[in-house]
Amino acid sequence: MGNNNNIVALFAKAAFEVNGKSFNNLTPSTVIASLGMDSVAIMELVGFLEEQLGLRLPDEDLALVQTLADLEALIQRIQGETPLPA
Repeated sequence: MGNNNNIVALFAKAAFEVNGKSFNNLTPSTVIASLGMDSVAIMELVGFLEEQLGLRLPDEDLALVQTLADLEALIQRIQGETPLPA
């Protein structure tokens, strides 16, 4: 992704697409749980992000994500991983 502004913009787009919520003041330090989205909306948002980014965000890793910066770090880590040879 490159920088935190990309994940902030993508998260805002995803929140609007899946939940109809418009967030104008998101920052990398925004705590996702403070946004008032229920668990179903969060699951749909994660699915949207996975589809947009072409990757899978493991549940055990997502459980540790609290802020948009945490989400960015997770995405960067997964994008940097290479599959193990078969």
